[in-house]
Amino acid sequence: MTCEPVTNPKQKQATIRYLRDIAVAGALYIVFVLAGALVVRHLDPPQFLKILLAIAPMAPALLMLRAYLVHLNSMDEFQRRMQNDALLISTAIIVFGSFAWGFLEEWAELPRVGMLWIFPTFSLLFAVVHTVIRFRNK
Repeated sequence: MTCEPVTNPKQKQATIRYLRDIAVAGALYIVFVLAGALVVRHLDPPQFLKILLAIAPMAPALLMLRAYLVHLNSMDEFQRRMQNDALLISTAIIVFGSFAWGFLEEWAELPRVGMLWIFPTFSLLFAVVHTVIRFRNK
């Protein structure tokens, strides 16, 4: 979820807000993940606490989503179209790729890949696809 060079003062303000909100949510995410991992690995908490710790990082992840949606709505139509194209292409690749990998795991006995890796892979893929789309449209 990248930012374009900005000349419009209103868009510049929206970009600064986006970067601030993403940084805060990202820092909270890192804290939640590290704290949760430390507690689970070293303190052997009860199952209900493990469940709460496992889903706690979703709160800052949802804050990241909110920041992105607010920023997306501040963009002009062309920028929004590029973002939406990148999201659609990235989603299709991840959905069909994970579907195909599931068959490979079951039928060809390839190694299992945990669900934990889908979102980071999607995020990286989105950045790559969006960069390609931006260069194509320059």
